[in-house]
Amino acid sequence: MSGKKFVDKFKNVKLDKQEDDDEEENEEEEEVVEEEEDVEQIVLPPKVLKRVAELEKLHLSLGNIDIEYKKERAILEKKYHIQRVVIYDQRKLIVTGEVEPEAEESSESVPVDGEADTIKGIPEFWLRALANHPSISEIITEEDVPALESLSNITVDYADDYTSFTLNFHFNENEFFTNPILSKTYVVNPDVLDDKAPTLTSSTGTIINWKPSKDLTVIETKKKQKAKGGKNKGQVRTIVKTEPKNSFFHYFSDPIEPKDEEDEEEDEQKDDVKFDIEFDYDIGYIIRTDIIPDAVKWFTGEAVPEDEDGDYEEQDEDEEEEDEDEDDDEDEEEDKPLPSKHNKSKGKSTGFASAGGSNVAPGEQPECKQN
Repeated sequence: MSGKKFVDKFKNVKLDKQEDDDEEENEEEEEVVEEEEDVEQIVLPPKVLKRVAELEKLHLSLGNIDIEYKKERAILEKKYHIQRVVIYDQRKLIVTGEVEPEAEESSESVPVDGEADTIKGIPEFWLRALANHPSISEIITEEDVPALESLSNITVDYADDYTSFTLNFHFNENEFFTNPILSKTYVVNPDVLDDKAPTLTSSTGTIINWKPSKDLTVIETKKKQKAKGGKNKGQVRTIVKTEPKNSFFHYFSDPIEPKDEEDEEEDEQKDDVKFDIEFDYDIGYIIRTDIIPDAVKWFTGEAVPEDEDGDYEEQDEDEEEEDEDEDDDEDEEEDKPLPSKHNKSKGKSTGFASAGGSNVAPGEQPECKQN
């Protein structure tokens, strides 16, 4: 018998290891099999069953090894995470201007601009680090920029068993909201140390305490209504209507659960600016594994993938002029774009320019499936 025929023959084998099982259970199993497909029932010889049973014991031993491995790995992760946090704290002190690095000895004197000498720390450090990432730049709007300029640090905390992690965004006092910290917590199964793709159990954000008329996630429109009758006839009242709009700060809301097609049509306008649960986790994963450990590289643009620098096709001069004319017409009709360093459109990265791109993080990342 050829190898392929052997595989085909035993592919749908039902192991008859428990001959004394309850008859009702056997009948239920047979019914399920009949409903799904017509599967040939083959009873393996006793010697083969014995070998399969031995393999199952070996598989159980592998599981026990994995359990011990994860215990030891968790201890190592905690040890080195503590060491990383020490470095992150030193970085924070420099970024916020609480500590000034010692000047390096140099034979050449470098002229210092008077205005630059008064700058404290590294302004817009975290804003530029986020805006330079091709996936995160897609969700930062022009209106978000002033609020994100007050972002002073991003940290990550892990549960003791690594079944969850929390991203903390630390903000200086600002004109938009009163929260000093905005957090996002992800709970996964079995844990973030799992070599396979973990399953996302839940994602919980923070309620932002917006200051009056400063909510960046909605558009406020005011309408005046005049009473046409009754005792209030002729009186005018102002109604404020709010509608959701695109904003990075939707990230701190709970993500949208998958919906049926009918529900999607009903809520399309309401939820199209919010993040679905898969994209929400992708952003959290990027911030945890890319932005926090490599923040300075994203700030300077060194971490931006080469293919995000832009591949330009050759065009005739006439085509370029036509494109420029079309762009000019569109610019007159559309709102002013983000400043070059925060522009979400795809293009060549120049220094601190943000690089646009797809919603897929550069490099390999695990797929986090939803329960």
